[in-house]
Amino acid sequence: MEMGLLFLVLAGMAALFFTEKLPVELTAFLGLVFLTLAGYVTPEEAFTGFASPAVITMLSIFFVSAALLHTGVADVIAGKVHKVIGDREVPLVIAVMLVAGILSAFMNNIAAVAVLLPAVAGICRKTGIAPSRLFMPLAFGAILGGTMTLVGTPPNILAGDLLRERGLEPFSLFDFAPMGAILLGCGILYMITVGRMLLPERDPAKSADTGDHLARVYNLQESLFSIRLPSDSTLHGRTLSEARLGNTLDVQVVGIVRAGRKRLAPGADTVLMGGDVLLVEGPYGQVRELFRLQGVELGDTDPEELEEVLSGVRALAATVTPGSNLLGKTLRDVQFRERFGAIVVGIRREGTLMETALAEVAFREGDELLAMGTRNQLKAIPSAEDLRIRPLETSNMEDLRESLFLLRIHAGSPLVGASILESRIGELVGLTVAGILRDGGTLMAPRPKDRLRPGDQILVAGERTEIRRLVRIGDVQLQQGVTDAGIESDEIGMVEVTPAPRSRAVGSTLAEIRFREKTGLQVLAVWSKGRVIRIDLASHVLREGDALLVQGRWKQIRLLGTHPDFVVLTPAAQEPRRTRKAPVAVGALAIMVAMVVTGFMPIHVAAFTAATLVALFGAITMEEAYRAVEWRAVFLVAAILPVGIAIERTGAAALASDAVISLEGTFGSTGVLAGLVALASLLSQCLDGAPAVVLMAPVVMPAAEQMSVGVHPMMMAVALAASAAFMTPFSHKANLIVMGAGGYKVLDYLKVGTPLTVILLILMVLLVPVFFPL
Repeated sequence: MEMGLLFLVLAGMAALFFTEKLPVELTAFLGLVFLTLAGYVTPEEAFTGFASPAVITMLSIFFVSAALLHTGVADVIAGKVHKVIGDREVPLVIAVMLVAGILSAFMNNIAAVAVLLPAVAGICRKTGIAPSRLFMPLAFGAILGGTMTLVGTPPNILAGDLLRERGLEPFSLFDFAPMGAILLGCGILYMITVGRMLLPERDPAKSADTGDHLARVYNLQESLFSIRLPSDSTLHGRTLSEARLGNTLDVQVVGIVRAGRKRLAPGADTVLMGGDVLLVEGPYGQVRELFRLQGVELGDTDPEELEEVLSGVRALAATVTPGSNLLGKTLRDVQFRERFGAIVVGIRREGTLMETALAEVAFREGDELLAMGTRNQLKAIPSAEDLRIRPLETSNMEDLRESLFLLRIHAGSPLVGASILESRIGELVGLTVAGILRDGGTLMAPRPKDRLRPGDQILVAGERTEIRRLVRIGDVQLQQGVTDAGIESDEIGMVEVTPAPRSRAVGSTLAEIRFREKTGLQVLAVWSKGRVIRIDLASHVLREGDALLVQGRWKQIRLLGTHPDFVVLTPAAQEPRRTRKAPVAVGALAIMVAMVVTGFMPIHVAAFTAATLVALFGAITMEEAYRAVEWRAVFLVAAILPVGIAIERTGAAALASDAVISLEGTFGSTGVLAGLVALASLLSQCLDGAPAVVLMAPVVMPAAEQMSVGVHPMMMAVALAASAAFMTPFSHKANLIVMGAGGYKVLDYLKVGTPLTVILLILMVLLVPVFFPL
């Protein structure tokens, strides 16, 4: 019973780790709380992970990594690559992977990728090589380089610490070096042969010009156009902020041409004038359709006129019942108008009346659908089992009247002759067409194919603000053919940005983090999950691996280069390095290595000493140091370590060990090693390298002892396999960092990473026993 409950908890944690419905560190916290309250670990044991030498080592290495970054040591190494190698792709792949591997042997491998990413992006711009050809090798090289030393990656650190906890000799700093070097070499060989054929080429442009390069990647040439304001425009004298063109047209104003002079990246306080030509980026087709709606007259609706229109109209409220088949569906999904013959002009939810884009609202229990129509049109609704019908209360009816207004179609309107469906009033402005007043009569709940005529008055429901803004813009001229070269200058730049590791922006929208207000830059497009997004950017939820195309003054771009939440993929935009302190960072690293190699101090003391030195002598500030720590990984490891105690205490480890030992007779010790390696790698793809080692250690150690084989080769193989995380972008943060900037899709990682993973696992099984005999 006790063991079964533990397995159930571990399965639940694994599911949450894999789906990430909760942050992975919170899942570890919940597991730790349960194991403590249920008595699997004592209160004293519960938090031993936070004082573990493995956690201290990880924290210290983050400090040292930050020092190597901020003093420019990593930049100097990366900057030599293009100068020495030239423009050839294969030598560049070799050089990038080697540099990333060497840096990540002593730096955190995520930090190594972050610091090299702008340099490699610069190489791509200079050589014309697509970023997708170099960014994945960069990430893979950093991951493999981390396997070369004890401090290069959390699985290695944990493997050594878990051996020490059981009274065994821990791994030394360079015990992993022979295998790690072979794995890195094999990875490089794979990427310049088989991997090179599998890598995508998402950016075939061969231009050295930054703006042209990025414009091609994001297809800006398809979305750049101009809007000429009439001389008598009602926007004359208003600021860009007051005009709210972004909200109305879903465009970004990237420049203004006035009297033949161009002003790029105008601020929100820029005053518009009649005759201005606005250079904008956005959905041209949608904007063109929006301006068709300007052939209507929007005025204050006469209450008596509206009352007359509604005199023969019935209204009711239909409440979505518990267990209704409509739950989670939209009006469009259930074809409400066709099914019930009525028009829903509002949805009341928890006291709030929603009036716009009703067709996209997913129903919830208790939602009130406010429907209008003739008596005959409404008669089908009461027969529906999924809705509870009641007459509309007077107060609700008054609310409904306030959201109804009339649009008058002029004879010259582009909408004349178009059907309601073709007018796209609902799709573009979020309005609901409730009826048409024509020839003294009212056609309620018109069909989508009904066509508009001159003089029609459309009875619509919704928020009139958006269409009022649209009408206020006036009779404008749209023109395509604006070149992307016209939106950059000596003062204005266009760069690519990606969320940094541990970015606080991930999970928030651009509007929520007030990106434009805080940075002075505007986002023109977002690359997310292998596709370009240009519409409704303010509400896009940022994800790890996204890439943002931003435009603005170089001064603001350089300031963004110092922002902890974003990495600017242009070396010129990076924050100045304190190169005078580079000897401090290198010296602290050398002291750490010397202390460990000579046996003077264990690794966690040596690493902590180095971390203290880089902060003490100004290689980094304490603020930079704290910002550099991947707290998520630290808390994950600290909280997951006691799980190993519970696995051993309940006998689950002994049970699993017996199962492993039973395989020895059939497959031998090498077969058992292969099984453990495969399992560790599988766990790392689904969970993370650190939890994989923690879960495997209680099984590996007793099994090795009972089989009379070496514990060290088994633990080394498991640690190395836990770092073989190449099959998905989510299996390692290094993969996620390059995903958006390289334009990769999940399938790209599966296609390129799976053969590499298989090859490396085979090498581990064959070669680990050579360096550490079984």
